[in-house]
Amino acid sequence: MALVWGAPIGAFAEGDFAAPGVVVTADRFERPAGETPIGVTVITAEEIRDSGARTLPEVLSREVGFTVRDNSGSPNRQIDLRGFGITGDQNTLVLVNGQRISENELTPADLASISLGTVERIEILRSSGAVLYGSGATGGTVNIITRGPKPEERSAQIAATAGSYDTLGASAGINLATERFGLGLNAARLSTDNYRRNNALTQENVAGELTWFGDRGPVSLKFSKGSQELGLPGARTEAQLTSDRRGATNPNDYASLDDTRVTLGTTQRAGSVELAVDVTHRERKSRTFQFGGNNDINGRVTGVSPRVRIPFDIGYAQNSLVLGADWDRWNFNNTISSFGYFGTSEQENAALYFQDTLEFPTRTIVSVGARTQRVDTTLTETQTSQQVRTVNATELALRQALGEDWSVHGKIGRSFRLPVVDEIRSFGFGLPNLLEPQTSRDAEIGVQFTQPGSRARLAVFQSRLENEIMFVPFALSAFSGQNVNLPPTRRTGLEFDGSTMLGQHWEAGIRYAYTEAEFRSGTFSGIDVTGNEIPLVPRHKAGASLAWRPAEAWLVNAIVTFVGEQRYDGDQSNSFDRKMPNYTLLDVNAAWTRGPLTLRASVLNVTDVYYYSYAILDQFTPGNAFNAYPAADRTLLITAELRFGNR
Repeated sequence: MALVWGAPIGAFAEGDFAAPGVVVTADRFERPAGETPIGVTVITAEEIRDSGARTLPEVLSREVGFTVRDNSGSPNRQIDLRGFGITGDQNTLVLVNGQRISENELTPADLASISLGTVERIEILRSSGAVLYGSGATGGTVNIITRGPKPEERSAQIAATAGSYDTLGASAGINLATERFGLGLNAARLSTDNYRRNNALTQENVAGELTWFGDRGPVSLKFSKGSQELGLPGARTEAQLTSDRRGATNPNDYASLDDTRVTLGTTQRAGSVELAVDVTHRERKSRTFQFGGNNDINGRVTGVSPRVRIPFDIGYAQNSLVLGADWDRWNFNNTISSFGYFGTSEQENAALYFQDTLEFPTRTIVSVGARTQRVDTTLTETQTSQQVRTVNATELALRQALGEDWSVHGKIGRSFRLPVVDEIRSFGFGLPNLLEPQTSRDAEIGVQFTQPGSRARLAVFQSRLENEIMFVPFALSAFSGQNVNLPPTRRTGLEFDGSTMLGQHWEAGIRYAYTEAEFRSGTFSGIDVTGNEIPLVPRHKAGASLAWRPAEAWLVNAIVTFVGEQRYDGDQSNSFDRKMPNYTLLDVNAAWTRGPLTLRASVLNVTDVYYYSYAILDQFTPGNAFNAYPAADRTLLITAELRFGNR
């Protein structure tokens, strides 16, 4: 079995390069990965299991172009694709089964509520997704597909985990289906003290699916609920990182989060035409105790997404046209007891889009798409304010095969990001800050190579942003920070990843990303920022892997990840004389399988490196340069898993 970054390469599909049977939903309909020119990366459930990763952010951190950081002490790490720094969450769109879970707040998507055992595959579209899904996809889109029952399936799995910091976990799942009806249920519980004091976590998840397999297509009802209790240790000063890095700066702070999702969806075939619709509802309730009081947030979103796929021929070209609409309404209310704040917000989005893909006999694939979206935002604090905007996205992509092993691709497009509620409200101190939508002109060119046992991809990209939305802290203002539309900015980068078999039992892989994130021009708060680096973007990120399968039952892999130095959060002026230190992590994973039983041992951060992935300049405490969230040292996890059935 071949591996890339600790996972078999067979399911890492790039354009034409997909293992047999691999499908993607890159145009919101399932189709073979080779039918899209966008260059989709697919990670399957088997790769996730073999990697030894514990969470979805861990899986993504080993992918080229991703930076994953802890900026709160929460297991919901920040996901940043292609170098957006502190706004990585708002520029990397996260979906579950094609439905948005990226928040309309300055918080990460609730990935902790998705148990790894329920994931069928992960699809990654770099610098893509704005036409089909809308706001927040400038960096790219991550679509997590969960597992459901298949006709005539009888399968079950149970797993248990134990490890460092009193970690205990258990999960169980079952899929039962006849020719016409299927039922899937999964449940999981995790408890751990975690590395820091006052950072104990209890996470409970349950998910299920009811499916009717009709002659023209399935009808399914999917539901999930996640519940989390978490201590919030707070950041450590530079001195505390040396004296007591595991200590709790805020020993009494805590958070709770409940997230519920329900989706009713179907895809029906009428001849060669496919019609699909999803109706979704999601509720998110959170409470944090910080600054001596409670912060209660309730959010609800309801959406409807009808679409149709029409295949037809134009001369010698095979054509596939997707037409669709999206409508959703998001409601939010927030009470902060520590300073008597109450605010509500509502946002309604209505969008139309199309994507047309043509495949020519010359093995040329061309895709063109566009989206127009009307956004109506209302915010009520001490008074009510409203903003209505129309935003647009476009994409033109091409892939050309060069012989059997090589292909080239290119794409250009326009994407956008809407300001989230935390970026526009005043918290009762004056008028709301109704920012303009962020827009970006995106481009990418690349080349790909594949043959049995080897593969490689090289891509160069650039995004030129106008009105980028970012919080500018006290480093640039004498009185307070604020969310602003920045002067023009730019992301430019190069990505390479590849792997090759070394004999019958070994495989080596390598990945590298070079990213420049900078201000193109402009001044604000009296500071010229032309050419300045944007904080929290490592210029260099690299990794290597080595996998060994000495026998059919054994799999051993080692994964090295290097993250280069980066500017501290808050250092938009680039005036601080230091950068966040680089760090290198080594993870080792070994698995033994016999029949239905798999035993796995994972050691993370083998060399016991002391590091942090997030830190912010400290403007208020004399003698302290920054505050940081220290990451865990060496961690051991043991997992036993039993899998039964015909899947």
